[in-house]
Amino acid sequence: MNEVEEIKGRLDLVDLISQYVVLKKAGTNYKGVCPFHQEKTPSMMVSPQKQIWKCFGCGKGGDHYTFVMEAEHLEFGDALRLLAQKAGVTLQPRTTAEHQSQGRKELLYRVNKLAAAIFQKVLFGTPEGKAALAYLESRQISTDSLKEFGVGFASKRISLQKLMASKGVTATDLQRAGSPEKFFDRIIFPIYDVLGNVIAFTGRSLGDAQPKYLNSPETQLFSKGRVLYGLHLAKAGIKKEDRVILVEGQLDVIALHQAGVTEVVASSGTAVTEQQLQILSKYTQNFVLGFDGDAAGVSTTEKVVQLLLKNDLSGRVLSFGSYKDAGELFEKAPKTWADTLKSATEMVDWLINQKVRAVGSLQFIENKKKLTSMILPTLQLVPDATRLDYYVQRLASLLQVSSESLYTTLKKTSQPKTPDTGSSRVVEKPPTLTNEEQLLALLLSNPSGIKRHLKKIEDVVWQSMDAELIASSIKKWYTDETLVKNPSRFSSQVKTDLDSRISEKIDSWQFWLSSQWEQLSPALTEELLQEKFSQLSTKQYDQQKSALASGIQRAQQAGDLTEVKRLMNELNELSKQTKENNV
Repeated sequence: MNEVEEIKGRLDLVDLISQYVVLKKAGTNYKGVCPFHQEKTPSMMVSPQKQIWKCFGCGKGGDHYTFVMEAEHLEFGDALRLLAQKAGVTLQPRTTAEHQSQGRKELLYRVNKLAAAIFQKVLFGTPEGKAALAYLESRQISTDSLKEFGVGFASKRISLQKLMASKGVTATDLQRAGSPEKFFDRIIFPIYDVLGNVIAFTGRSLGDAQPKYLNSPETQLFSKGRVLYGLHLAKAGIKKEDRVILVEGQLDVIALHQAGVTEVVASSGTAVTEQQLQILSKYTQNFVLGFDGDAAGVSTTEKVVQLLLKNDLSGRVLSFGSYKDAGELFEKAPKTWADTLKSATEMVDWLINQKVRAVGSLQFIENKKKLTSMILPTLQLVPDATRLDYYVQRLASLLQVSSESLYTTLKKTSQPKTPDTGSSRVVEKPPTLTNEEQLLALLLSNPSGIKRHLKKIEDVVWQSMDAELIASSIKKWYTDETLVKNPSRFSSQVKTDLDSRISEKIDSWQFWLSSQWEQLSPALTEELLQEKFSQLSTKQYDQQKSALASGIQRAQQAGDLTEVKRLMNELNELSKQTKENNV
């Protein structure tokens, strides 16, 4: 058994997926809301017997690896390493080709890890780091918290490049990693991926140096618009609380974590992007926005509210009162956090309140029109009709106008919207299988019986190229006595000969079988196989068809129209019967 299969064998897929979504028993399978698209009715099925999953809403499916790759936004190699850790499997050295393809990434991970260690050593163990450490302590950040997040300091007097060179890191290696040696006199916040690997850095100046925050450039490892600061430590908290708190700075994240509020993240040196929100939406649909209370923070909040509405996500907005941000609140009044969170305002209500303050008294019709023109463009982003109706009625009540008049204005001013890929998606039903697909699905579910049907399999004339490829792979592996004892492993082995499209088709067949027969006994499988074999086109049929075609040709040459008609009727009847059998 190779490592990939060993890991799958040690990890139950139902347990694995249950770490991300709630699954409920549905016959022999489990059902849950798919985390990869917006839906309210569960359409993702997980088979404990086959150890596969399939969403009939968005079409995604596969095994342990495909789920983790989607859920954690990982490449296969990273998903393999993550699952190996969960399963307690030690990965053996890769092939030369695999080693070469991953070598550069591994080198960058090593460079960043070394740089982070040096930065932290400078902060805690040198005179140069004392001022930075004093500042962090003045912000009530503990040593344990600083070490948990890997916070360090870059000093102009200490050459990172020379220290790294002593560890075998070249100038070229540093450049490819984003040139961490170019940070000077800055507090360093390492940025981690979801697996806890250092992939980049943010440097905060101690004095008046500009910019106040300096970030690593994008590299092979680091894409600013996709990475969230603190997510590697926040995932469990987000799932537990079913919410994510989105704040502006690294110190805000650290301060909240230190206080036990672990479901908090920040953007990494960029404005919050739609991609980042979509990544977070895999963990929760509920967002709490805790950006600074200044003009820039309010502007950021408005933009994020629009993105949340567009993606049909729920949001509330925090108010820190006289405090600048979440970090200052925890520094000066940590006991007020519970009330601050409890009093967070629903995001559209917050937006309306902001605009009301901007336009002035609503007793004047001009101000009502201004408010309407400010809010309706945002409401146009809402894809869900129920949510839209709630917001329209809320605004209508405030303006003391009818909701119908607002809908009329909304319709007039609306622009064409991107087709909704969220809650309005039509949930696909399990596929309808042709007879030859049903036959192959039955064979894969009971591979130990393939041997006694081999002659019939050889005699089938497959009507689709996919079916022929699958049958060819089945005939290739049916002699492996170990494989045929385990239908799941047998199917996995068959799929190694096929492309991802056909493999996904096989997965969907397994769910089709479960939907048709909750308990598929060997006796019933045998009966169904006999039925399907009788309904398929065979080589014997091809010979009959060929003989009739030759007879028709001879009769035409002889001018025997009666015989031509008789043979044509026979051919049509044969073709009709076969076509009906293959539906």
